[in-house]
Amino acid sequence: MSQTVHFQGNPVTVANSIPQAGSKAQTFTLVAKDLSDVTPRSVCG
Repeated sequence: MSQTVHFQGNPVTVANSIPQAGSKAQTFTLVAKDLSDVTPRSVCG
């Protein structure tokens, strides 16, 4: 299932479904400029 939303005035197709407000995000890891791992836990106080 996909949905179309608008981002900066342009239509964007979103795969799957859009999370409900207040729902918890799945665990994920990003890479910082210094190549270190950044997780939600590492930036939340």
